[in-house]
Amino acid sequence: MKKKVLIFIGIVLGSIFLYYTFGIFSSSVGWYGYQKWKYRGGTTTIKESKQRNIFVKELKYKIVDSANLKGFYFKPYIEKGFKYGYHSMEDTRVDSLSNYPYNLSYERNEKKSIVLNIFPEDKKKLDSSNVTWGYLKQPYLKDTIRIRIEGSGNQKGIIKIW
Repeated sequence: MKKKVLIFIGIVLGSIFLYYTFGIFSSSVGWYGYQKWKYRGGTTTIKESKQRNIFVKELKYKIVDSANLKGFYFKPYIEKGFKYGYHSMEDTRVDSLSNYPYNLSYERNEKKSIVLNIFPEDKKKLDSSNVTWGYLKQPYLKDTIRIRIEGSGNQKGIIKIW
């Protein structure tokens, strides 16, 4: 009887040990391995931006020279740049030390089949940018920005944002 109790206790303690060991390993490879809190984040919807309290304003836009864009949804907005918290993606730390504290972001659908790229000459109108994101010193656009729409289903067009 005493031997069965010791085996049961050993199994319980071993299970607890494995549970915590796996959790530590998973965190070090996952969240802490990627170190997401070090990099600037951006939202993909206005609703998420408002929930994080970083939303600044919606922008006006017009889609021109378009073809095959039935059902395409797009809405540009400006938000404050932020980083994730140290222990959770739910935490928001506003990036106040950046030279470019605002993001030019947009809410859209069909992310897998339609690519949006800022025109190379329009990237110069932004304070900083990469292919798809724009970063601003002030919470407004100085000039109209054009984004090229290219889709795998022969979708195409240009979006003008101001």
